[in-house]
Amino acid sequence: MGDTTVNASTSNVSIQHGEHIDTIESVDLVFRAQRKLSFTYGAIFFAVTLAIPASSVWWQGWYSVPIWGGFTANYLFVSLLYYFFLWGMAWTYSKQADKLDDRLMDMADDIANATVKGGEGS
Repeated sequence: MGDTTVNASTSNVSIQHGEHIDTIESVDLVFRAQRKLSFTYGAIFFAVTLAIPASSVWWQGWYSVPIWGGFTANYLFVSLLYYFFLWGMAWTYSKQADKLDDRLMDMADDIANATVKGGEGS
């Protein structure tokens, strides 16, 4: 395992593990961004999943009128389209999470560079 160092000053607290440096602000930003991404996709998943039985309550045609080959809209959505929705959501979530990870890695590098430069002048 690597060595962990805690640097505390009156203006900035950072924790270094190997070459990686975290500040309280950067950790807070990471948690906020990840929480926003997760809750957004969770809310979309919840809304679409809840819309399936809700549609059965509100629209009789959703579950009782055949639209293609004897299949109802409800059956087609639940048996086929819902899985495409889930796969699409998983794919877009992973792409968004990768973008977030890249952005946060760049931020961590900036913090590390600023901390090293600030430490050299002390």
